[in-house]
Amino acid sequence: METYYKELDITYDKQALIEESKVTRFSAFKSGLNSGSWFDEAPTWQQGHVDTSKCKETRRLVDYFMAKLSTEDIRPRFYKQSANSAVPLHADINTKCCVNIILSDNNGPIVFEDIGKVDYKCALLNITKKHEVPAHTNERLLLKFSIFDITYEQALDRINSAH
Repeated sequence: METYYKELDITYDKQALIEESKVTRFSAFKSGLNSGSWFDEAPTWQQGHVDTSKCKETRRLVDYFMAKLSTEDIRPRFYKQSANSAVPLHADINTKCCVNIILSDNNGPIVFEDIGKVDYKCALLNITKKHEVPAHTNERLLLKFSIFDITYEQALDRINSAH
């Protein structure tokens, strides 16, 4: 399963991150590709770029992951998936891997095309593999640390060698 994800046992202040999401401005996710896909503008999949000068716990985690993974290009973003809405099957473009922290309670899993449902709270994810997020009765809030300069395999090696 480590080809797709690795659960991480790290310390973070979940309530502080939820509060930081409340001071973040959200807007509909837009891929910028104008490909005619759901991702061109997805009003039920809201994205908020984090101002780390105002979000101290997020800043601490950015610094932690930069050091732990030896990455220079990591960008934190909050995402909200509306209740009873789905994110269709896709592989992320440009983002080589990510660390996601699920902040909402009672939310659905991520589903990888090849391995099925995965429930996690905090994980390194190989989002270059096709995945989707099915509809669930509750809103899903997460903090995603998108990593642009190292692959999932490199990040995984760095995490595993640190233990």
